Amino acid sequence: MRLTVEIPETDLIKFGRDSVLQEMENTIKWMKIKQSFGKISKELRSSFDKQEYFKALEEIRESAWNEYSQNLTP
Repeated sequence: MRLTVEIPETDLIKFGRDSVLQEMENTIKWMKIKQSFGKISKELRSSFDKQEYFKALEEIRESAWNEYSQNLTP
């Protein structure tokens, strides 16, 4: 697949070609990560039944909160 993005020359001059290319690469990288998390989420949802999923999610939230709150007290 090929994607073409039209960027006015004045913008390239203003921001610099390398900066624009780096930003585009970062955007594509984050889009790939988001897509991967979407696939993982879909697989997890299909491997748990709904009640087990929400129970596990609540346990993870509780565990994360407990760990976080322990670090709050000096």
